[in-house]
Amino acid sequence: MIDRRRFSLGLGSCLWATTATAEVRINGTVMPEPSRIPKKDVPFTPVDLIPNYRQMMREIVIELANYGHQRKNNFIVLLRNAPELLIKERRENEWELARDPDGVSAGKYKPEGAMFRPSVDAVDGILLDGLFVGREKANAPTLPAMTDYLLAAARRLAGEGRRPLSIEYCADAKGKAEALARAAKNGILSVVAPDPQLLAIPSGRPAQENPGHVSGLKQAQNFLPILTPGPFKDPAAWLAALADTNYDLLILDPFWPGRGSLTVAEAKQLTYKQLGTRRLVIALLPVGRAASDRFYWQDGWHPGAPPWLAAKDDDHPGQYHVKYWLPEWKAILSRYIQGLMDLGVDGVLLDAADEYLYFEDLTPLE
Repeated sequence: MIDRRRFSLGLGSCLWATTATAEVRINGTVMPEPSRIPKKDVPFTPVDLIPNYRQMMREIVIELANYGHQRKNNFIVLLRNAPELLIKERRENEWELARDPDGVSAGKYKPEGAMFRPSVDAVDGILLDGLFVGREKANAPTLPAMTDYLLAAARRLAGEGRRPLSIEYCADAKGKAEALARAAKNGILSVVAPDPQLLAIPSGRPAQENPGHVSGLKQAQNFLPILTPGPFKDPAAWLAALADTNYDLLILDPFWPGRGSLTVAEAKQLTYKQLGTRRLVIALLPVGRAASDRFYWQDGWHPGAPPWLAAKDDDHPGQYHVKYWLPEWKAILSRYIQGLMDLGVDGVLLDAADEYLYFEDLTPLE
């Protein structure tokens, strides 16, 4: 049923040839966001040696999106978090000022709050984790400053025709109802999950159940993110449970742990709701983290070998931060998206696109 060879074999030419190459502010007020790495543990790096990690990630997002759109009409590209790739935030301004004060004075760079048009044009929507509840801790309201920041970005992107979605993390019935009501009020398609693992397939009918065909992101009236198999031990049972739902949009990881990817037939099975009408299937594509259970992983790999493998990700067991700007990692992403499109999915969710924050924490500007 699961064919690992789909991804372990070469899938055509790479999208890339060899190439070179958080602090939050709302209406001018700096808002606190806990740093992942204590500043005292970070060695000093001269600003001239600090690259623009955000721009290097933008280039990946744009390249992947261009490939998807060129290969398949109406291919959907969702960005998970990482609004700074679409709308300029304060830290990037500070980087430019430190490196090129004359250029900043001369108006060489975009102002804070400006949109990066190529990256906005590349995506069809943004998926935000914990917009209203659960971003810092499950069942806890998200910090108001962070909600305001993310909500402002979501509204601006909606004004550009990009659809905002959110996953709220709350097990409390009252908190769930409040989060869904706030999302609906702000025009955001939202779902509430009891925990960040996204492993449960809810029983019962989805909210706003839609009997019609769904051929585009804007038509979706509900969605289910299911990024791990959870209690399922058998891939056939997992697939059957997903196929037996009426969600308009499924966002899933097409890899079964240790067994490879779904087959084309299995992916097609999921494109139909239990009612028999068409829905959308979006596949997870991690662009900023590597995992030891993926098709590309080789025995003996560890941080530093290969060179693009940066460090273990303590928040995600079995996963690693990657130097995503290096051509070897880009070649892996090239094979990855080609393989996903071979499955026939309707789009991709670019996950871990905010890995620039990890490297920015390692190279503070001050």
